Amino acid sequence: MSFNVLILGATGFCGSTFLKFAAREPSFANVFTITRRELKGSYDTGKVKSVIAKDSDTWADLIPKDVDIMISGLATTREARDYKIDHDLNVELAKRAKSQGCSTYVLVSSAGANEKSNFYYMKTKGEVERDILALNFDKTIILRPGPLIGQRDDKNMLNELSSKLGGLLYKTRFQMLYGYPAYGEDVAKAGVKLALDHSRTSKIQIIESSEILELASDAA
Repeated sequence: MSFNVLILGATGFCGSTFLKFAAREPSFANVFTITRRELKGSYDTGKVKSVIAKDSDTWADLIPKDVDIMISGLATTREARDYKIDHDLNVELAKRAKSQGCSTYVLVSSAGANEKSNFYYMKTKGEVERDILALNFDKTIILRPGPLIGQRDDKNMLNELSSKLGGLLYKTRFQMLYGYPAYGEDVAKAGVKLALDHSRTSKIQIIESSEILELASDAA
């Protein structure tokens, strides 16, 4: 059986790795992306179908009608815009996809996501999770990675320090002290594996960072 998948945030840190693994996954017949800028790298244009639209207000109308799985790594670190992107756009696009028959939704969230948190970032992530779950997809997978390791396009001193420390502790006996840091590749491998795993019958699957690492190792 083959599926059509739509990846949001495909030029971002986690989304770009989802695209890499989805593009070579034989179970995906078509891989759709909607982005503001061109994709990184080159892909089989017969399988990867990219739409570039700088105005995200138009994205809902660009979602293909035959998407089976939606994967969102859509996020921003720009504080003035983060709620509009992280929450509003994610939820709007999920609603449209659901109305058009999409059955599986994969969300890249964050460790510590909690709508009742006093911390803005964690609260926002928790509110996104809440509102995505309310859409009642046949299967919703929420990935909550710990500190992410790797080079980001948007330079940020705090992210760079976190990434370096995460790299030092990655898969060591001390990793739990730092929330089980993970690479973007780990998140993508786990997400793709779960999206295609029909042996898990739970409608809602919330995957913490330690399990992300285990799933990624199994998928390697």
